[in-house]
Amino acid sequence: MEHDSPQPVKKKERGAEYLRVSTEEQNSEGHYGLQVQEERVKSWCESQGYVVAEGNIYKDEISGGLPVEKRPGLSALFEAAKRGEFDVVVVYKTDRLARNLRILVNIIHELDSLGVAFRSVTEPFDTTTSFGKASFNLVGTFAELEKEMIRERTTNGRIKAAKSGKWVGSTAPFGYVVNKTSRRLDINLQEAKIVKQIFKWAVDDKLAVHEIERRLNAMKVPAPWSTKIKTKETHNIWRPFTVRRVLANETHTGTFYYRKYKKPFNGLTSVTDPTRLRPKEDWIEQHCEPIITVEMYEAAKRQLTHNREFAKRNCKREYLFSKIIWCSQCKHKMFGGFQPARELGAHEGGRYYHGTYRKDDALGKTARCQWCPNYSEARLEPIWDFLRDILKNPKNMTRPLEKYIYKESDPLPVKQRLHDIAQELDTIRKRRDRVDDLYVSEQIDKQKYKSYQAEFKLDEQRLKDEDVRLRQTLLSKKEITDRQKAVAKAYEQIKDRLDKVSYEEKAKIVSYFVERVVLHAKDDHVEVAFKFPLDAETKEGKSFPLVHKIPTITEKERRATLMQSNPEMFTPKVLV
Repeated sequence: MEHDSPQPVKKKERGAEYLRVSTEEQNSEGHYGLQVQEERVKSWCESQGYVVAEGNIYKDEISGGLPVEKRPGLSALFEAAKRGEFDVVVVYKTDRLARNLRILVNIIHELDSLGVAFRSVTEPFDTTTSFGKASFNLVGTFAELEKEMIRERTTNGRIKAAKSGKWVGSTAPFGYVVNKTSRRLDINLQEAKIVKQIFKWAVDDKLAVHEIERRLNAMKVPAPWSTKIKTKETHNIWRPFTVRRVLANETHTGTFYYRKYKKPFNGLTSVTDPTRLRPKEDWIEQHCEPIITVEMYEAAKRQLTHNREFAKRNCKREYLFSKIIWCSQCKHKMFGGFQPARELGAHEGGRYYHGTYRKDDALGKTARCQWCPNYSEARLEPIWDFLRDILKNPKNMTRPLEKYIYKESDPLPVKQRLHDIAQELDTIRKRRDRVDDLYVSEQIDKQKYKSYQAEFKLDEQRLKDEDVRLRQTLLSKKEITDRQKAVAKAYEQIKDRLDKVSYEEKAKIVSYFVERVVLHAKDDHVEVAFKFPLDAETKEGKSFPLVHKIPTITEKERRATLMQSNPEMFTPKVLV
């Protein structure tokens, strides 16, 4: 009986090589280095009869846990596979392709769907056979297990080191250096001076990040090493994200936490978004010598948040009170609008502020608030007049207090109320922390979380405004004098352009000195919270708030002005 002789397996002729290392250190070791991999893969391909074109050798210096789209070399390999440029992909070892089993299986499955086989030099299996596929899955499982074990050992070692007070980051934050003996952070005196200057520019001078970046580069201040991106020539210059990372790094306060934020750390976003926090039981408190105070750090966070909120970006027009004007009734922010002048009655057009329609699940009324209708910006001109009068003559700052509605002859009730306000604010802070914890642990959804946060924000702002108004009645003569000197100094900086000021300059001055405007539309008055820089030492610190009630121009007065300036107007349709 004749037996058919076994037919030799026909080997595919066109091959492609994929080579990967995860770090520069691994690349320099030689065992799994790109050069070593390439030599061994090339020799193996020649022994198997594969022909590898020069353009079909793909390399990555990146983690094996990343998906295809985040690996340039592997992405290029798949593009070539779709064009049918080779029949088999060869790697030195399976974990060179991926260390994550799910990613590895997906890659092999995708290659198989494109008619491309997969071979490993050091592991004897072939995905063109059933046994080879089973072996591949087994090897992939062990590759992922090895990776997880390495990660677990590394994590446990870092946690132990952090609990002992050692620095476990890859590099020291700007302003510090890692002590090689104690593995703790020591201050770098030269860099610490720059850190203090950056915070001063952001908090005291209220400079934008781009302006701080420009100044640092103009002064040729050496940039942190983290700006030296391997894929891009930086010429050792500061960049906006580098400045933000300095301002958002709480290490500079002397107290910081390992494993506080989820990776990757995204500067201000990670610091202000509670969803980027790990559970508090994971935090490991660490200490070093402080460069700035906690108060300065918190002020920088507020300023960065303010800058982000007030960024113009796609804003078509400038508005004097854009993003700082609020309705007194619905407690929501009002928005700027513009009405072009019509052919008859050219004085009708202009800027105005209006409420907005909100979603059904929003806090407060669902329709537009009846207390914040379209309100002409021209009717808010007294705010500018009041600010200009204070800057020209600081004594005007305290004169309204003589008949201010919150003025109290007896200071004891005022001090008691201030104590109560402090306790109420502390309660709100504790409730906010509790809600943050519930949200992070997924016990409440995003909609409920935002509702709580909006409620806390409104209550907190109401109490802070009352606190400021009451404190104005308790100022000593020295504090009043100090404030007058500070305002006079601010006036010296802008006096040359205060009278003949353009609209854009006026908007900048308003944004610098006015923190918030609360509009009582139907009562025709506003409560304005001013904020002035203060160099003299007072209880309020580097700046002081000032809240005043200012009457606005009534609609009747505005109509009279319009008619007087243009008698030919008939039945004017002005903003109400």
